[in-house]
Amino acid sequence: MYRAAMAARPVGHPDRPSTLVQLAAVHFARFDKQRDEVEADRGDALLREAMELSSTESHEKRVATFMLQLRGGSREGSVRDGQSLAEQELPSCSTDEDPWALVERLMERFSQFNDLADLQQAITALEDLIRSTPALDERYCTGPAKLGLALWYRFDHSGELSDLEKAISMSKDAVDLIPDGHPDKPNFISNLGNCLADRFERLGDLSDLEEAISTLKVVVDLTPHTHPDKPDHLNNLSNSFLARFERLGELSDINEAISMLRDAVKLTPHGRPDDPVLLGSLGSSLYLRFMRLGQLSDLEEAIPLQKGAVDLTPHGHPYKPGLLHNLGKFLKAHFERLGKLSYLEDAISTLRDAIKLTPCGHYGKPGRLDTLGSCLGTRFHQLGELSDLQDSIAMHKNAVDLTPRAHPERPNRLNNLGSTFYLSFTRFGEMDDLKDAISRQKQAVDLTPLGHPDKPGHINNLANSFLSRFERLGDLSDIEHAISMLRDAVNLTPVDHPLKATLLMNLGVIIFHRFIHLREPDVLEDAIISQRDAVDLTPDGHPNKPSILSHLGNSLITRFEYIGEPSDLEDAISKQRDAVNLTPHGHPAKPSYFNNLGNCLIHRFRRFGERSDLEEAVSMLRAAVDLTPFDHPHKSPHLRSLGQCLVARFRHVKESGDLDSAILMLREAADLVPHGHLQKPAHLYFLAASFKARFNHTGKTSDLEQAIILFSYAATVPIGPIGVRFSASRNWISCALCIRHHTLLHAYSVAISLFPQLAWMGLSLTQRYIHLAESPEAVVREAAAAALDSGLPETAVEWLEQGRSILWGDLFQLRSSYEELSSVHPDYATRFRELSVALGHASVTREKSSPTLPELVGRLTTELSQHEIDKHRMLASERYNLLLEIRRLPGFEQFLLHKAFAQLRCSAHSGPIVILNAAESRCDALILIENVDHVLHVPLPNFTLKRSTHLQNILKSFIRRARVMRYDRVGKVEKLDGVTWESILSPLWKCVVKPVLDALAISTPGDLTRIFWCPTGPFVFLPFHAAGFYGTQHSQAGHKVYDFVVSSYIPTIATLGPSPNLITAPTSDLRLLAVGQPSSDGQFRLPGVHTELEHIKDVIRNSPSTRTVFVESSTGTVEEVLGMMKESDWVHFACHGIQDADSPIDSGLCLADKRRLKLRDIIALSRPHGGLAFLSACQTAMGDKSLSDEALHIAAGMLFAGYKGVVGTMWSISDKLAPGVARDVYGQLFGSGTKPDYREAARALHDAIESLRDSGEASFDEWIPFIHVGL
Repeated sequence: MYRAAMAARPVGHPDRPSTLVQLAAVHFARFDKQRDEVEADRGDALLREAMELSSTESHEKRVATFMLQLRGGSREGSVRDGQSLAEQELPSCSTDEDPWALVERLMERFSQFNDLADLQQAITALEDLIRSTPALDERYCTGPAKLGLALWYRFDHSGELSDLEKAISMSKDAVDLIPDGHPDKPNFISNLGNCLADRFERLGDLSDLEEAISTLKVVVDLTPHTHPDKPDHLNNLSNSFLARFERLGELSDINEAISMLRDAVKLTPHGRPDDPVLLGSLGSSLYLRFMRLGQLSDLEEAIPLQKGAVDLTPHGHPYKPGLLHNLGKFLKAHFERLGKLSYLEDAISTLRDAIKLTPCGHYGKPGRLDTLGSCLGTRFHQLGELSDLQDSIAMHKNAVDLTPRAHPERPNRLNNLGSTFYLSFTRFGEMDDLKDAISRQKQAVDLTPLGHPDKPGHINNLANSFLSRFERLGDLSDIEHAISMLRDAVNLTPVDHPLKATLLMNLGVIIFHRFIHLREPDVLEDAIISQRDAVDLTPDGHPNKPSILSHLGNSLITRFEYIGEPSDLEDAISKQRDAVNLTPHGHPAKPSYFNNLGNCLIHRFRRFGERSDLEEAVSMLRAAVDLTPFDHPHKSPHLRSLGQCLVARFRHVKESGDLDSAILMLREAADLVPHGHLQKPAHLYFLAASFKARFNHTGKTSDLEQAIILFSYAATVPIGPIGVRFSASRNWISCALCIRHHTLLHAYSVAISLFPQLAWMGLSLTQRYIHLAESPEAVVREAAAAALDSGLPETAVEWLEQGRSILWGDLFQLRSSYEELSSVHPDYATRFRELSVALGHASVTREKSSPTLPELVGRLTTELSQHEIDKHRMLASERYNLLLEIRRLPGFEQFLLHKAFAQLRCSAHSGPIVILNAAESRCDALILIENVDHVLHVPLPNFTLKRSTHLQNILKSFIRRARVMRYDRVGKVEKLDGVTWESILSPLWKCVVKPVLDALAISTPGDLTRIFWCPTGPFVFLPFHAAGFYGTQHSQAGHKVYDFVVSSYIPTIATLGPSPNLITAPTSDLRLLAVGQPSSDGQFRLPGVHTELEHIKDVIRNSPSTRTVFVESSTGTVEEVLGMMKESDWVHFACHGIQDADSPIDSGLCLADKRRLKLRDIIALSRPHGGLAFLSACQTAMGDKSLSDEALHIAAGMLFAGYKGVVGTMWSISDKLAPGVARDVYGQLFGSGTKPDYREAARALHDAIESLRDSGEASFDEWIPFIHVGL
């Protein structure tokens, strides 16, 4: 308003002296209130100018002289008396004068003295006049415009929205009523546009802003370039373009605004009071473009413009605080870009001035408090002064409290408050701070509409807080939420936006942390790619560059650990050195960069053995420890790194002092980590390892006992990376074994309970398999042996069931009905079932994007969308959290935990189950018999793990040679390098099978008891169903296993499920699908396939209750066969089969379209009433040698899909003999004329193979591979 008054009275205007005197009185009034000498000096200058412009006897000169004369006395008196005289200069507001003139006087008094009483009186008078003025009176048109302007002034002071709404209504009426061509029409239209822009600022409705822009464009177009108001109109329109840019982020808006403001500055005569406003607006526009594009030239042009605006604006001018606030923001950005601390200090000083000049209740106060709070938080991050942090939090809280709930800036201020709480958490580790941070940041994200330019930044801050909570509490859902949100933020942010690099860096950091926790190979590569992109987008000299480089170095050194590529090691060291060198001394992040560089150097020392690397690592790590305050959260990891480094130096130079120092540091590091922290297990683990190292050096039992205690703590902490906890349990076992410690069985129990967690359900099946393959499955078998040593055979059985076939067990669990839970808590059961079904589907469909880590170097998987992968992980986290919640319900504490022996023995409903355990210390058979409440334990003292492995190797040689000779059609293999089949089968009979039969009192040939073999470890690959003495002296019955029992194999006890008598069988006809494929890409032709299918047709021709579909040759594609399997009860495959050694989940049956029906496809099926699956193909029950206890073969997949029994093969079979075996099996099953029973398939196969053997046509390697799996 003061600016408007001065603009209306330029030098030479007769009323200018009067205005100068009135403004001087205002400055003296401010001095009286604020005691700011600058205000008084400004008033003096105005009075002297008034005296120079006034005639000798004028009233203005007398008033100015009087006020100046009082300068030597009481300053307060001069203000009061001077103001009184100034007010006398205005004509009195007499009630007898023209009411419209009275309104003009009231508005002028308000513009001079800011007395709201004058404004209120003017508004009341205008409302009365508008109602009473005739429509033909010219003032009937201008009255609404004057009332709109007055209401807008009152809104500016009070913030009352109803005033703004009415101001807009009046202004619209005025624009409609005033004819085109009227000289005041552009100003009235401009007032309407400004009111609409203010309503957008208040409510955030984009339609208001669009209307404001279109309205203000009309004003600019109507105003000639030579008109003195043209710069003002350009400025108003540019402000609306800026507002739209801030809302939508369109570069064209900011560019248009800058162009208009440059024109406005050019059109403004130098010295005009509008100069500061236009300069400030241009500076703000350039600042906003800098924040969008990161071009330093924009910021460095904006700062002097803003400084000029500040300098040109007199003290006491209402625009002064806002101009200072903007200058403070610019200086803060300058610091953030260049890192020069003096810029930050200048920003803080400037912002303090802005706040000091801003009266309480002013609408700009919250924003200025918010910006100063951010600057103080930044200075705390740089210098660590606690008072800065405390002041920052207080100012952000005040800013939020002063901001109305519907205000568009509220999300930003909540975000900034949350970020300050997060800053406090990172410094002091208080969980309450993190809780407050997440609460505020969530509100900020939720209140910010999609598409708003600030949305990605808010998401970024919330994601960082989620990561920190994950690091403390270990809830995987936090890290999944963080990654999902950050991916969205990255996608929402243009590549040329300065925030893009930060988002990519943080995304890479969070993905890296997930890799550390879950060891997903594709995740690590994803992290590295994001971080490299962040480095490329960050200009040299940017303060964030060291942090981005260091994070990338961490990821590269981790990839080196997993792949061993030396280039990754060198690249990591280079990145960490750059981070150290680019960071000034005294910067809070410098110790962390020293730590990271030291860790990389240790890796190079371990790889190449250079002592210089070791010594430099020690130096770097000592610097990190020394520079980190004791109460800083990074103190413990820095101590741990130095302790580990000293352990490494001890191992190299054998200096015991290093080891003693390491233990002290590692103990201090562990003590600093609070209980419940995600990293607690790792700190305990490394401390325990140092005690173990000292025991190995000195032999002191006390050190070993201390290691046992610490390893046990690390293994049993409920949160933390599962790999660390499992490694701790294994070390606990090894230490306990050294002295036969009383905690040995407990250590085994913990290890077995952790073993399934190595294969988290949020991973793909392939990745879960890889994790299990990297872990020693022998732990479970050794645990069972230890339990047997302690006389606990039932415990041994429970452990063997719990720690084997993890993948199948989890998949079976996902398809459970949860009947008991449904009966008590149906809502929980429904939700848990829904999550289980969805997770099971995700586990299978995700398989297409599961390469191994080496395959991922340099590329990302694209076969599945990242959204689907993230959804899979979120489902796993959500299901796990719900599982924990269910286990807190009374009576469900053991929900889906391992079964007790009493439950397991019920699976022996169809015959004894014989578990064969092969451990380093002993081999045993553990027999479960229905209705027997204990295990029948049969030690196998004459059989060892070494011997079983030796027999397995001989068997592989036989199979390999037999396959080659069969392809060459040169005959049978009965002997290899002097070793015969009898040398394999005889010891199996004598040392394993015969003791089992004796324990079961099976001694009469021909009784053919049904028996279920459940082998473990190397036993999995040995043919116990063919064990016996085969020399001519043993030709009579009674010397071979098949003389006494019908053998079936099972991967786990749970495979047999409940008794078949408890399952309602379908009453409909049997549906049999028979698929034959005689040739496949890259495989030799199988002429016997056609014969085999013809045999089946002949056998079942007279079975009226069987409906059969035969698929042969080109019609049997993968999709067609899968579709028909869903409608079939029994299936028969006659084709090539392949056990994929590199990827067992890709093992499969070769079909017509040169593709495999893979194990991954089979397990996606669900056939709850499936019967028999006959796999007349090679290697369908072969399994994987690297993970024998997981039974990853096609036959097991058929069991999971719902088929109760499977005829499979342990290795390649003869195409010549396979048709006859199928004919005999089906002949026996369908021979009675009644509906066949899949439970008879094992006996039918037994008899068919007996016929084959008796015929003399088959060698050992041709009849032994046929086996029965399941019920």
